[in-house]
Amino acid sequence: MKLGFNVWLPLVSVFIVLLAVALMVSYGLSTASSRIEEYARGRLDAQALEAARAVGDSGSSGEARNALRQAASVNEGEALFVGLDGVVVDRAGRKLVPSEQNLLRRLVGEATREGPSSEELGDLDISVAPVVRVGGEGGGIVLASRASEEAIYSIFLRSTLEAAAIAALLGGLLMLLLATLLGGRVKRLARGAKAIERGDLSQRITPGFEDELGDLAKTFNDMAANLEAVFLRLEEKNVRLNRILDTLTEGVMLTDDRGRPVFANRAAHAMLAPDGRSISHIPDPWEEFSLPEAIMHCLSHWEPLEARVEGRGSFLNVQLRRLSAENDSEGGALVVLQDLSEGRRLEANQQRFLSNASHEIKTPITSILGAAELLLSGDQENPEVRQMFLENIHDEAERLKRLSQTLLRLARTGQDLREPELRAADLAGTVRRGAQRMETLAREAGMELHVEDREAWVLADEEWLDQAVIILLNNAIQHSRRAGRIRICSGGSTLTVEDEGLGIKEADLPHVFERFYRAASAPEGFGLGLPLCKELIERMAGSISLRSREGEGTVVKVELPEAESATENLDSRR
Repeated sequence: MKLGFNVWLPLVSVFIVLLAVALMVSYGLSTASSRIEEYARGRLDAQALEAARAVGDSGSSGEARNALRQAASVNEGEALFVGLDGVVVDRAGRKLVPSEQNLLRRLVGEATREGPSSEELGDLDISVAPVVRVGGEGGGIVLASRASEEAIYSIFLRSTLEAAAIAALLGGLLMLLLATLLGGRVKRLARGAKAIERGDLSQRITPGFEDELGDLAKTFNDMAANLEAVFLRLEEKNVRLNRILDTLTEGVMLTDDRGRPVFANRAAHAMLAPDGRSISHIPDPWEEFSLPEAIMHCLSHWEPLEARVEGRGSFLNVQLRRLSAENDSEGGALVVLQDLSEGRRLEANQQRFLSNASHEIKTPITSILGAAELLLSGDQENPEVRQMFLENIHDEAERLKRLSQTLLRLARTGQDLREPELRAADLAGTVRRGAQRMETLAREAGMELHVEDREAWVLADEEWLDQAVIILLNNAIQHSRRAGRIRICSGGSTLTVEDEGLGIKEADLPHVFERFYRAASAPEGFGLGLPLCKELIERMAGSISLRSREGEGTVVKVELPEAESATENLDSRR
């Protein structure tokens, strides 16, 4: 059971008061008793002497009796007038003194010879004073009282106890008031400490009086303010660190010494929990590699591990390191996941490109060599045969020319590190010129080019813009059905090329702007047109987007900065 200030402090004060009274009574009792006894005896002697004078001066027995009665009544005892022979002449008050002649003669005789005397007789205090009469018989006054000092002592003791009770009561009430004040202030301190324990660092305490508890409250407030500032800085650092880790393309996950995850950045969530669930336990997504077992092995043997795993359409490099313990922490394991899928896909596309390029080069060369051999070995006088083989050689040579131009354009774009010469360019005029250049190719493919041009001026490099338009038109012609229609629209700062071709499968759409990527359904091409166009447009501060549905056609949209607004943006960047 907990006792607060308002309980134990009053009890302690009452106990201290009673202890002080007890010590005072125990140590001062003997002194008080002796002093009271001396006082009572002196008072009794004085009264006996006064009564003796009154009897000695009295002229009649009535006056003497009155003096005896007065002395007896004051002490509530007995007063005797005793002659020198020990015979009681007169007495008043309660009968206390035994009528023994020898005793009385001795008392009176000693008083007559030596002066007033006193002694104790049992529980009686007796004082004897000699009576002197002029021309008459002398004697003595014997005044007896039954322990008068005990009555005075009892009165003193009772008064002392009453005073102690009053002092204890007042002290307890004062201490209760003081304890209530102190208890309230201490409770405020306790509530503030508990609030900080719960994490509420904004808690502050009113200091109150300028005393020790007030200084403690001020110190507490300063401590809370410092802790709040420290935790705020730590939180800011933690937020900054989390933002940095979330921007990494590598997945980073940290576990405790038992292999339980304590942190995972955004990339780690995407690689280990692509369904969007939080990582509450170590996942095991790969069949050939167990991540939980690898983490426990790394923790128990302090051995770094590295493995490459494949699954869920990704190819990852997994690295594990044991972290040393710091302070009270037992350390843990650091897991770093590197997504190698992009590099692997790029490598596969490059290999596919080399294979396609080799095939595209080999086919016309084989055709040219075959035709040349037939011309050399055949009937050279037949003009029709010669014409057919020569046309075949010409067509295949044109095909090789187009392939070499595409490769050269790719090389120039990849190596052209110059800044674009941005100036106001006539987008509509560029579209018309591009359509005129591609008109023959479209007619040979059995397609119709439909141009819708409105006046539009954009900030662009004219050479790059012309290349981008040619690439888009060439792509649309290559992937359209025969007798189809291709629409080229320009207006404002936007260029749109729409065809009625084969369209692109949904699975291929995320990769159409990747170099060397060519969809399996594409009849021809090298997978370079759209990536080259995208690079040119973006380097001119523009954007390109594509939407397509298989069997319905494709729409490519290019947006470039308008001449005035784009110039302002360019100046601000410089």
